[in-house]
Amino acid sequence: MTGPEKKTVYVDFEDGVNIVWGASNAGKSFIRKSIDYVLGGERFNVPREGIGYDNFVLWLTTPRAGAVSLRRSIHGGDVYMGHGHAYPVVPGSDGYDEALKATHAPQSPNVSKFILGESGFRPALLLKNERAEKSPFSLRTLARYLIVDETRMIDEKSILLAHSPTVTSEDKSLIKFLLTGVDGSSVEQVRSGDQLRAARDGKVELLSGMADRLRQKLDESIDDDVLRERLETASRECTDLLDVLTERQNILDELKARWIDLQESISQQETAVADLGTMLIRFDELRKIYVSDADRLAGLEEGAFLFQKFTKMNCPLCGAAPEHQHHDHGLARVEKQRAAVEVEITKIERELSQLKIAIDEANEEVELRKGYLDALFDQGAEIREQLDNTADSETSARALFTDASLRLDAIRTEQRNRSLLASYENEIQQILARPVNSRQRATNLDLSMDLSTSEANELSKVVKEVLRQWNYPGAEAVHFSSLDQDIVVDGKQRKDNGAGIRAILHSAFKVAVLLYCQEKGRPHPGFMVLDAPLLAYRAAEETRFGEVSPEEIELQKADLAGHFYRHLQSLSGKAQFIVIENHKSDEKVVAPYPNHQFTRNPALGRTGFFW
Repeated sequence: MTGPEKKTVYVDFEDGVNIVWGASNAGKSFIRKSIDYVLGGERFNVPREGIGYDNFVLWLTTPRAGAVSLRRSIHGGDVYMGHGHAYPVVPGSDGYDEALKATHAPQSPNVSKFILGESGFRPALLLKNERAEKSPFSLRTLARYLIVDETRMIDEKSILLAHSPTVTSEDKSLIKFLLTGVDGSSVEQVRSGDQLRAARDGKVELLSGMADRLRQKLDESIDDDVLRERLETASRECTDLLDVLTERQNILDELKARWIDLQESISQQETAVADLGTMLIRFDELRKIYVSDADRLAGLEEGAFLFQKFTKMNCPLCGAAPEHQHHDHGLARVEKQRAAVEVEITKIERELSQLKIAIDEANEEVELRKGYLDALFDQGAEIREQLDNTADSETSARALFTDASLRLDAIRTEQRNRSLLASYENEIQQILARPVNSRQRATNLDLSMDLSTSEANELSKVVKEVLRQWNYPGAEAVHFSSLDQDIVVDGKQRKDNGAGIRAILHSAFKVAVLLYCQEKGRPHPGFMVLDAPLLAYRAAEETRFGEVSPEEIELQKADLAGHFYRHLQSLSGKAQFIVIENHKSDEKVVAPYPNHQFTRNPALGRTGFFW
């Protein structure tokens, strides 16, 4: 323990066995309580010698984390962990930088998860009762197998208990998990009678609320027979209106199809008229070309004629008569040219005649198609009028059908709501008629969690070997009784022995569990704190736990204490034991082993935990 203005007080423990012994009220059991407190136990009163101290510090060495220090304030709260072995606790000091919750909580770092994880335990759930309720396996649950106080040592109740009056499924589930690794995770929980009744009442309340809301929607003034008649009438009306609507829709669809075909015909005729107009424009351009060519050829023909005429006249230069002229004017070629021009003119006139015929025919076709277009437009106006009238008629029929459908849906909804209300009321009656047993349990499932015969036998063998190592007189027959959930030695139940024998047998069982786990490869933290296991060695005049019985005297004669310590010391490297004793008769026995004597006499060594 440390304090801001106090000298640190400590007690150190080695591997194997460690003994704290001596006078009463010197702080021996305070050590056990302190270890338990740092590991998440409940707060306890610090004696007046501890005034001024404010922190507990516990050194541990774990398989994976190695050397660690755990610190917890005397006021409670979290446990702080630092790596390495250190004890200074001053404001701002380094080292204790990781906070661990003192209580077991799966969702946050805590001292329980740390110790269990370092010991090799997996997360597990322990069965609590016949309804398969579960509690998480934690260091607090396991503590009864690690830290055993004087009261539990001599208690006549089952060796599996922590502090409860009777053995529960959780107690048996714990020992089974320690020995076999089997927990209650795979068992489905059954709800309690109160939970089932609450669920039943909640379901009834929910159904009642739904039924009340339905009642508010119902028209209770209408009889069921009248509602059925209205349904039949509305159904027939909807059917008839649907036929009318379908017929008018078909007519409308047919008119729309005719309208589309008509528009397509109009488009085709307008396209044809446009194409003819384009063609007439080209024909007119061709006609103009023909006329121009004809005029040009007519000029050539007239020039040839005049040229021939002038050759039969006196020469305009010398006045010579035609018969006296010797120049060749190429009249033959001119004549040929004139003849060719005449032929070409004739050809053009013929083509112009044919072009006129084509133009006349095209104009006739244009007039014909325009007349057909006028007829189509008249027909379109008629169809458009029919479309408008039919659409109005279809809209009116559709409105009537929609109104009738809404009335039919309302009647059907009323019927469905009445049927649903009846089902709610029937279900409520069925739920209320089913009784709920106050005591619920998981069916077809063994929730006793008793150790099987083979499991109990294997553990009993280890308990017997521990007692043999301790030179316990007799112990020829040792078994674990599923009836009492305790060990029976030579046919005698543990509770039927004196306090000293009960303490020895309790210690032997807890040590045997540790050894069993190690032999079977099961996890175990590997340390134990035993408070007053050798109560049988108390002085004869010490009658607080009853007079020393003959069986306890036999233990003393058998040097059980010597064998006890030698056996625990032989387990060095496998386990660490802290044994707390309250008597002086074993001073020579404890001398060979690491021990701390608290004298309560300043003149004789260490007075107590606080020196």
